[in-house]
Amino acid sequence: MSAIPFIVAQSKGGAVLEARKNLAALFLVLLATVGSRGDTPRPQQDADTRGKVLPVKATRAYAEALGSSSFIFVKHGQDSARRLTGRTGGWETDPVLSPDGNAVAYTVADGPDSKSEVWLSRSDGSHAHRVSAPDEDALLPAFGADDRLLLYVRSRFNGHYSPIARPRKHDFDIVKIVTDPDGPVAGAVPVELTQQHFFDLRSLSVSPDGEHFLVSTSGYPIGSLIEEFDLASPLGVKKIFQPHVPSGPREGPEFGTAAYTPDGMEIVFTAATEGQGGMYDYNIYQMSEVTGADLTQLTHRSGMIDTLTVAREGIILFSSSKMRYSLDPNTKAILPE
Repeated sequence: MSAIPFIVAQSKGGAVLEARKNLAALFLVLLATVGSRGDTPRPQQDADTRGKVLPVKATRAYAEALGSSSFIFVKHGQDSARRLTGRTGGWETDPVLSPDGNAVAYTVADGPDSKSEVWLSRSDGSHAHRVSAPDEDALLPAFGADDRLLLYVRSRFNGHYSPIARPRKHDFDIVKIVTDPDGPVAGAVPVELTQQHFFDLRSLSVSPDGEHFLVSTSGYPIGSLIEEFDLASPLGVKKIFQPHVPSGPREGPEFGTAAYTPDGMEIVFTAATEGQGGMYDYNIYQMSEVTGADLTQLTHRSGMIDTLTVAREGIILFSSSKMRYSLDPNTKAILPE
């Protein structure tokens, strides 16, 4: 196995340990387990909002649960939000806008635990069509540098490895496909990029220049990780990040979503801290994509963060307890979306 840059961001003094070691050796010395607490939502506390998030007339796409269904909504600037599709039921999630804002990729399933497909349409809902293969369990789409290249996640197994664990999707890898947002049907054949067989995978993000992609995952026994791959040579990991946030879980770091900033120089991610009553609180942090250093905490909230994306203008969009918020990373101000 080839050597891989491993970057650990320390919370005290901003010190950064950079070492090139064999990944197998790292697994032996960096023992960590993934936490399982924090599943119960708790009341939220907004961060200091003395600054202001500048109004941006941008297109937004988001999923909203309505009863036993979830639907995609698109909002253009100050216009009212509108449903993207005309489905009467089902589970639409993971919406992502193309770089030009004219196309939307999203996940479609019968329910939150069902086999899912990746679909693509124009932002007005026209030309909607499936792009994942018919037999794939596909989710978490992410556009490349334009609206033609789309990456998504493929799951090979939906179940559990323990009789006491809740069934869920496992055995993930990343797939790419060349798409046509104006086409009425799927075009090219999907191509598998990685052969990692990730046990768990929480997010997928492509760098703005389209050269790298980022996943939030976990590995045994090293625990929760953020890994970066080169799109041109995706079979090996380029960088591994394991930032340690202040008051992190005793068992080791626990990450949620990770995403690039619009300039590709920073990574925004959610991470758990020890909360009251043995619960986990999740907050948003930012670190350097180059070194994993310059760790900055952007929110100070309690409870869970459900979704996180970074808009093209740099505003961080997240949801918590069925509420949607925008976060200005410069002022750290949070406002309802």
